[in-house]
Amino acid sequence: MKHSPKRLIDLRKRASQPLVVQRAEKMRRNILRLKKVSARSSVGGNQRPFDFRRKNKSTETDSVYLPAKKNSGGELGKLKIISAALVCVFALNLAGIFGSGKQVLEKTVASAFSGIGDLIVAAESFAAGDFVKSESRFAEAITVLQAAEENLLILGGAGAILETQPEKVQAGSRLVSAAKLLASGGEKFAEAANKFSLALKTWNVRQQAVTAGYAVESFSSQLKQPSTGILSGLSDLESAAALLNLVQTDALPVELQTKVSRAIDEVNYFLEISRPLAKVLPEIPNLLGDKIPRRYLILFQNPDELRPTGGFIGSVGILDLNDGFAQKFEIKDVYEIDGQLKKHLNPPEGFGFITGSWGLRDANYHPDFPTSAEAASFLFEEAGFGSVDGVIAVNSTLLEKITATVGGVQLARFGEKVEAADLNLLLELIIEAKVDGAANPKLILAEVWEALRNNLGKLPQRTLVEIAWQAIVEKEVQFASSNPDLLKIATAIGAAGQLATTNGDYLFVVNTALSGNKSDQFCQNEITQTSEIATGGTVVDELKILRRHDWSVAAEKRIENLAKKFGIPLSDNLKEILGRGRNIDLLKVFVPIGSELISVEGIPRESVEVKESNGKTYFMFSLTIQPKFSREVILRYKLPQKFEENYSFIGEFQSGDSVREIEKIVKKDGAKIFEGAVILGTERTFVFPVTK
Repeated sequence: MKHSPKRLIDLRKRASQPLVVQRAEKMRRNILRLKKVSARSSVGGNQRPFDFRRKNKSTETDSVYLPAKKNSGGELGKLKIISAALVCVFALNLAGIFGSGKQVLEKTVASAFSGIGDLIVAAESFAAGDFVKSESRFAEAITVLQAAEENLLILGGAGAILETQPEKVQAGSRLVSAAKLLASGGEKFAEAANKFSLALKTWNVRQQAVTAGYAVESFSSQLKQPSTGILSGLSDLESAAALLNLVQTDALPVELQTKVSRAIDEVNYFLEISRPLAKVLPEIPNLLGDKIPRRYLILFQNPDELRPTGGFIGSVGILDLNDGFAQKFEIKDVYEIDGQLKKHLNPPEGFGFITGSWGLRDANYHPDFPTSAEAASFLFEEAGFGSVDGVIAVNSTLLEKITATVGGVQLARFGEKVEAADLNLLLELIIEAKVDGAANPKLILAEVWEALRNNLGKLPQRTLVEIAWQAIVEKEVQFASSNPDLLKIATAIGAAGQLATTNGDYLFVVNTALSGNKSDQFCQNEITQTSEIATGGTVVDELKILRRHDWSVAAEKRIENLAKKFGIPLSDNLKEILGRGRNIDLLKVFVPIGSELISVEGIPRESVEVKESNGKTYFMFSLTIQPKFSREVILRYKLPQKFEENYSFIGEFQSGDSVREIEKIVKKDGAKIFEGAVILGTERTFVFPVTK
């Protein structure tokens, strides 16, 4: 083989180096190669979720999103800690840390390098759902990292043979020990995941046996052993974090310092979001009816007719659980329950426009889900259906996503498969046209559930977990309970839906449909908030809400085609119900408590009411918008607090609403210092320094 002159010089130079240096350099190149492989296999690349910098349009100053204390969605499922472990071990380019050494150094590099390979395979196996292989490779990683750790102890006691400083040996030793603990935690996670996987695989068969009247082993009790393993794994991670936090990164080579610092941050971040989960993990069996049977009320919400917690409650489910198995599940029309209410109850504020009495259909009147869940539980019991242990809200958009995952749904009444994109509209057509008769308009929902339930059992467990977790992140599923232990579980996994608490600026724009139709699916809010910070830290916010009604000829044509395809009669009145009608929206703008409304544009000032609830001030008003038109409202209000050093902001998104970001402008003494899109969600806190 011929080489270029430069290549020949490089080869001769390498040949003249000591054997240990040559091998260490080879190890370094292999580690770099493995880093690239791992980067391709990791989720989300190198960006840390919810912690990034964005250049503003006016200056060179950075604005930063910092993770709030509430857990962010999906971190446990992505096994973030394993990515951190890999970064730690990759950072152990021991040839670079120690320089040239003796046989012990060579042996140490080899052990660490072997540990890298085992950790990579273990992490990839875990991500692929092969928990048996993952557990085995984590165990192998522990063994080889143990060897590296022992060799580093030898190096630390024989500093005379090394051309280095003791603090470098100490830094490397702590990193290897931390990597070993991370591998140990990963092994326990994999073992627990394997046990949980086996229990879940047999759940459907055992559920059928329970339904048939046979006695089977409790599913909730089967979850206790994996829970113990996860808690033990988290303990290893805590120990690893303690070691990592002692590492002096400035003792490492410059090219490794950023990587190791990032790894340390990732481990600490993972533990921050995992600690609340660890506290409630032992209570999961209790949620499933391990100690006593549980009954849950399920609110099926339709976001096409927006309500504060997600959408209009057209149907409800009643689920009885015992030992982790469903003893009974039935779906009822909400009006069947409301028809049993004996007392007259005044409707919540604003609802008097559409009803003279309060019922379960309007229970989700408040954006704080525990507040609405309490109302739903009360109304359900008042109607004579007994008490419940908790309330679950499920949006119809989740049904669409599940249907897409299984490739559509085949219903016996139709000769062809229903695609996911058509399912919700088809259900609305069937229900509103009363295809199954006025006495049982929701029969179609039970048919869809039966068809989907069989297909769900065929999905990979990882897919089911991802669907469930993403549904929690998107607020498509929410859960609350008057039982403190059960509410802790909901809060820990981010499903409780409480209003966020913050000492900074806060915004939550909440829509409530009052038009009695499904026109919200065609309506959109464009929101711009300008925060003007004056000398001394006082802040005045200007909020612009532009609401559009985007009904179109194409939308009407789609409804006509779907109705024709499935043989459903379509009248002009039904078109009005499905979105062609006017949109009447009751808006509540939640801001920091004590905020003072200064001025209003776009609607009369007297039409805006200022009230307080759940530790927030809110401005309430209504907007009526005809199809293909829009309206804009501008509110200016003064915040009660001052921001003398850092201005902070949290914005929430409404369950069922498509708005996930707003345009944000920050001014200091009249000068614009930031302008850009801000993503809504309680796991993100916007922080901007107001002093230089």
